[in-house]
Amino acid sequence: MMFKKGMAWMVGALFVCGSMLTGCGLKAEVATTPEKPVVKLEDGNWNPAVKAKLETIIAENAFQGKKAVFDFDNTTICRDIGEATFATMVEAGQLSLEGVSRDITPSFVLGDKKLSLDTAKSLPEFYEDFLSATKHQKGEKTPYSNSYAWVVQIMAGMTPTEILPFSEKAFGNNIAMQDSGAADLKETKTNGYRMPFFYPEMVDLYGTLLKNGYDVYVCSASNIWTVRWMVTENLNKLIEAKHGKGIGIAPDHVIGVNVLLKDKRDGKLYKDQLLVKNNAKYAAMDRAELSNYELTTQIVYPITGYFGKVANIIKYITKERPFLIGGDSSNDLPMLDRAENRLWITRLEKMGYQEGLVEQIGDSLPGNWMIQPVLYKKSPGFVATQAELDKRLAPKASALAKTTKVVNFLKENGELAQF
Repeated sequence: MMFKKGMAWMVGALFVCGSMLTGCGLKAEVATTPEKPVVKLEDGNWNPAVKAKLETIIAENAFQGKKAVFDFDNTTICRDIGEATFATMVEAGQLSLEGVSRDITPSFVLGDKKLSLDTAKSLPEFYEDFLSATKHQKGEKTPYSNSYAWVVQIMAGMTPTEILPFSEKAFGNNIAMQDSGAADLKETKTNGYRMPFFYPEMVDLYGTLLKNGYDVYVCSASNIWTVRWMVTENLNKLIEAKHGKGIGIAPDHVIGVNVLLKDKRDGKLYKDQLLVKNNAKYAAMDRAELSNYELTTQIVYPITGYFGKVANIIKYITKERPFLIGGDSSNDLPMLDRAENRLWITRLEKMGYQEGLVEQIGDSLPGNWMIQPVLYKKSPGFVATQAELDKRLAPKASALAKTTKVVNFLKENGELAQF
């Protein structure tokens, strides 16, 4: 935005000066439009067609202050930091069946089973069942929304400072990157949940967008304090290492599921998205400052899931269509539909998500869809071609058959033609 204002001022100034100089018999200078930058993403394991398209649209629209919004779990990172943090807290006894409030946790019937905290074998087991609690309803398009809220609500009484050590352990300083070495390697897990790592290609994409004048945001359905820590303390360091010091995502550009916070000093209630803009220590994730805020059970709406992601984009980012949005699941399809350009991180182990994608593409607003295959279980990471997929999953015939079936489904429906 500053670039555009600056150019407008220069052109106006040159016009006035030019008119005066011409009147004096002197030759006026002519303002010129800057050349488009040359944009080249690192090769990594991008699908070549997706990489070429991204490079083109980033170059053509550089330095115009356009908005780019990305989901976090399984889009920016491989796997889910919110769930991994939850699992780590359970393992450490920070969260337990006995300690979770019954007031915010309904009992319910799933299939032929009656489920409650009192009958569940473990908190993760209850959570996994709760994810499916409303799927039996015809027309259910947002099944996980309540679980996204609940897994943050059950942290009531804690402070953000108390959450972060478990996020640190669940992330393990990107240790799960080692899983991408081969399909027959044991997956790195915490209490049964796969530990996440940053996709190198996405780190490079973030940096490339920032260097070329884009306004970049993260919109996640995981708890805000974990995601903001992952972005400001980890992603930004990776971006700086590739693209230069000072290049990164601002704290208030990270949006996630949160609850009202009670300041233990004055007893007043606060909302994260206002605190992060008005309290520099809070925004910097100063542990001493964060320790003053106690989580309540009261969700701040709109929640950052499904159509709530659209609402948060409108509320905090832009009322116009964002230039680029990236996501990987049905949770992201509503916001992807609003974008001019859509980057779909295609989890090849998730046929249901790809069926939802095809349905969405057939009924979406005009715009570009870029389909980037990835694996998140065995040999996780971006996948460039079918030949590469065959090679990486060769030791796991059943996994190769399952993912190839997904690839063929997408090709039959007009996607992944160049895979």
